[in-house]
Amino acid sequence: MNYHFHQFEFKTENYGIHQHKISDYTEGMVGINSFHFHFFYGISSYDGHTHYFSGHTGLPIKTENGHIHKMEGALEVNNFHEHKYAGHTFEEISYIPTGTVREAMG
Repeated sequence: MNYHFHQFEFKTENYGIHQHKISDYTEGMVGINSFHFHFFYGISSYDGHTHYFSGHTGLPIKTENGHIHKMEGALEVNNFHEHKYAGHTFEEISYIPTGTVREAMG
């Protein structure tokens, strides 16, 4: 399997009266074929405060046109609260030679 990345976008669970949207692209890919996962990280801001997030996807889940990866975790605690998130990457993938997504998009 060639080096590739996935886009993701979903909302966190509510905390009080707000929630955060996280969206970006996965980064480094580790493994081969049906045994690989991706790293991800980012920042989500809302109403004057930010939360950092990072982690790794689950293994690929085969779909009709390719595969997706499960993502779940919690945003970093800030302002005495955190937000949990769960979702999946988009099915469509983009291939890049090597390195990181940010280098390829740069």
